[in-house]
Amino acid sequence: AFESLDNYKTAKQGQVYILYSPAYPSWVKIGMAVDAEDRLKQFQTGSPYRDYILIKAYDTDDRRKAETEAHKRARLISEEHKGEWFKINKESAINIISSLN
Repeated sequence: AFESLDNYKTAKQGQVYILYSPAYPSWVKIGMAVDAEDRLKQFQTGSPYRDYILIKAYDTDDRRKAETEAHKRARLISEEHKGEWFKINKESAINIISSLN
């Protein structure tokens, strides 16, 4: 298990993703993970309704760099933000992560 954790911390490749919860319809989470589906499962365990939805995941060679750039772009257009959560519509979030190079 510790070997896997070390690999997670040092792995550059992965995904930038967008999560959404119907409980907060104006907000999206833009985050990074080695595997967005696995990250979604972690969120589901924290929600009694298991209502988080993975909207989009973008494969990248450097997930940290891509997430930083996505957050920078999202802050420019969001009404509000709290950490990795942004008050923007889903389409705008998709456009942000789809345009990452």
